[in-house]
Amino acid sequence: MCRQVQIASIGQPAWRPESRCRRSGSHTAARLSGCPGPLRAGLAVLVALFTLGLALAWDAGRPASAQADFFSFLRPPGSVPQAAPRPQRPSQNSGWWPFQPQPQYEQPQQLPQQQPKRPPTPAEPEGVVYGSADAAVQGKRAAPNQFVLVIGDRLAAQLAQGLADSYAPDRARIAVIDNTADDSGYLPAPVDWIARAPDAIAAARPSVTVVALGSEDLQPIKDGDALVQPLTERWLELYGKRVDEVLTALRDKAGRVIVTGLAPVANTSLSDDYAKLNELLRTRAARAGLTFANVWDGFVDEDGKYLANGPAVDGQRRRLRFNDGVRFTRAGGRKLAFFVQKDINRMLEESGKSQPAVDATSPASTRPAALAGPPAPAKGADPIAVSASAKAASRVLKEGIAPTPVRGRADDFTWPPPGSEPAAAPAR
Repeated sequence: MCRQVQIASIGQPAWRPESRCRRSGSHTAARLSGCPGPLRAGLAVLVALFTLGLALAWDAGRPASAQADFFSFLRPPGSVPQAAPRPQRPSQNSGWWPFQPQPQYEQPQQLPQQQPKRPPTPAEPEGVVYGSADAAVQGKRAAPNQFVLVIGDRLAAQLAQGLADSYAPDRARIAVIDNTADDSGYLPAPVDWIARAPDAIAAARPSVTVVALGSEDLQPIKDGDALVQPLTERWLELYGKRVDEVLTALRDKAGRVIVTGLAPVANTSLSDDYAKLNELLRTRAARAGLTFANVWDGFVDEDGKYLANGPAVDGQRRRLRFNDGVRFTRAGGRKLAFFVQKDINRMLEESGKSQPAVDATSPASTRPAALAGPPAPAKGADPIAVSASAKAASRVLKEGIAPTPVRGRADDFTWPPPGSEPAAAPAR
C-alpha cells in the first residue's frame, strides 16, 4: 500500500505523493491497484514487452515449418468449405412463428419434354413447262410422245405449271406445253386466239388442248357504234357467239379440247360474275361437243364461300391462293390441275389406242353385233323394217315390253342355240 504523507511548510500546507510498494512473500507480482495511473500504465507496457520477448525467443528454437503458424492467432479464421446442410422439413405439429425463417426446399429437376415429331413435309414436285414439242424432246434419250397444250391467260400459266407438277413422275411420257398471254380472253382484243391458235397447235403437236380463258373478259363489247356493258342480255349474246367461234376453231385444229371453268375469287361480286360466265362456258362447250372441267368446288368451303387455305392434293392443309385473292400458289395450281387432269388422262388413253375403222357397207356378219336394240340398218334397207324397229324401241321406253330377240344376239334365249341344231339322220 502507498501512503500519502502530509508535509508541512511555512505558511501553507503542502501534499507530496510518496510511493512505496509492499511485497508479500507468496506473491510474484506487485499489486498495482493503489498506484497512480501513469505508473500503472508503464508497468503494463513492460509486462507486455517481456511476454513478447519470451515468445520470440521460444519461436526461434522451433522448426521453420512451424514458425509460419505462430501469428495464426492474429489472422482471421479461414473459411472451410462444408457441405450445405439439408433443410429439415418442419414437423406437422411444430406450429408457426411469424419471425421464424422458412427453409428453402430444392425443387426436383424437370426433364425437358420431348416435342412430338411431325411428319416431314413432302418435297414439292418440280415439273417443267416447255414452249414447244421440240423443246420438250430436245436432248432426251427417252423423249415424251404425248403433249398437253395449255392456252389462255395468266391463270392458264399457273394451270400449266400445276399440270407439269402433277405429271412430273410421267415426264418421260407426257410433256406440258405452255402458250399463254396474260391479258387475253375469248374476245379478239388484245389477243385474237382464232388467229394465234394454228401456230400454237402446230408448235405443240398436242394430244390434248386445254383452254383456260374468260377471267379478263368482263369488259364492254362494241356493238356497232354502242358499247354493251358486261353481263347484260345483249352482251351475253355477243359474247356467246365469240366463244362459239373460238371453240370451233380449236376443235377443228386440235381435236381433243377441254374447256376449263373459272375459279372463285375473294371479291364476292366478281365471284358472282364468274359463276354466270361459267354457265355460259358450260353451255357453249356442250354445244361444240367439247368437255367442260368445273374447278369451282375445289376452292370453296362447305357453305360455298371463297377458300384461301384448304386441303391440297397431298392431303395436307395448305395455302391455295395469294393475298390478292385471285392468283394461285404452287399448291393451288396443282389442285386446279387436279380437276382437269382426269379428263386429260381419259383423252390421252383414247389417243394411245388405235380404233379400227368399221365400214357401214360391210355385211352384218363382219360387224360386231349390237348390245341392245336391232342392228343398224344398212344403206338401202327397207323403210318399213326400219319403221318397225323404231316402233319396237318406243314400246320398250313407254310400255316396258322387250323387243323380239334377234336370232344369235346376246338376249336370244331360244333353244337350241344357233349352230347347235342336230344333224339330219343319214338315209337308210
